[in-house]
Amino acid sequence: MRTPRYMLLAVLLTSFALLGAQCGPDQPDDDPLPKRAGAATPFMRTYYQTQTVPRSMAAIKIPEGPDFEDDELELTFSMGGNELVTDMDIGMSLGGEQEAKVYDLYCRMVSPIGTTSAWKPVDLSFTKTHVPFSYEFDDENSSGKWKLQLRDPVKDNDGRLRFRNATLRINDGESSTIRGLANNASETITLTSTQMKLDVLREVSPGSFASDFCVFGVKKMLQNHFTFTTSFSVRSFQIDFSVLINKSANIGKDCLMLIMAPSGGYAFAPLQSWGNLPTPTDFGPVALYQFSFAFANDIDLAGEPSLGTWTLALIDTKTDLLTMELTGDTAPSMTLGGRTYT
Repeated sequence: MRTPRYMLLAVLLTSFALLGAQCGPDQPDDDPLPKRAGAATPFMRTYYQTQTVPRSMAAIKIPEGPDFEDDELELTFSMGGNELVTDMDIGMSLGGEQEAKVYDLYCRMVSPIGTTSAWKPVDLSFTKTHVPFSYEFDDENSSGKWKLQLRDPVKDNDGRLRFRNATLRINDGESSTIRGLANNASETITLTSTQMKLDVLREVSPGSFASDFCVFGVKKMLQNHFTFTTSFSVRSFQIDFSVLINKSANIGKDCLMLIMAPSGGYAFAPLQSWGNLPTPTDFGPVALYQFSFAFANDIDLAGEPSLGTWTLALIDTKTDLLTMELTGDTAPSMTLGGRTYT
């Protein structure tokens, strides 16, 4: 017996409807997306597991236009802790087809009970930009689904901004039982000759939006891993390593450093944005840089749990054959400090 054509059509339409219902911010097209990250703590969560950022990450495009109440990109963070909110911060990474300076972006937060902040401008001059919400949600409960909304208010020809990743941090990422206590824990991991991965950094062309590491993916970066066995809330970190470069290379601008926490949280910037560059040792046509960057209460990593494997990842963002090579002159080393959980 033949199946009537209208029944086949109904089945096809139903199938398309089901497929369409699965699409959204997490599945915009056929390009790959990173894995969703778990919570670092009840008060701190990154949207995507940064370690899984693929090459040519799918474009989650941010709507543009003047109607702020009609269409925006909305991303949900499930938070816990069951404590009163005293402050909040959202850190974001974006991408685009043109330089960051040509774009406009606004964001706002919506609490689990529906309290909505004002739309706030987002400064895109940073590789990971932060927007504070220092008072809007005071004394609300930290637990529940918090929503980040993004919108480009100007409908023009600058192309669409793309959401890449974000970290929501409530109450500095810590519970009230440890927040404000003195640092009493520290651990240093220095890689041995058999553990360290030393090589020439891969050269890539990230495009006009130079801070968009989702164009080339994390796997293209030279990675070294540091496994910590002590458990505490991170409040400080130090990273040490050395790079031998062609003296014509601009290591401060062209070398990007990505620090990834076990939770998927991350800090990301060109080397020149991490601090003052050291004076290099001259060896004729090449120069050796021995870096030591130290931070206390870093806005990207403070509050992360120390336990687990942390990653240092480096890449050269200019394809000019002016090589940069990670060396063992300074063995790659990472030190974490912080507050013991109680």
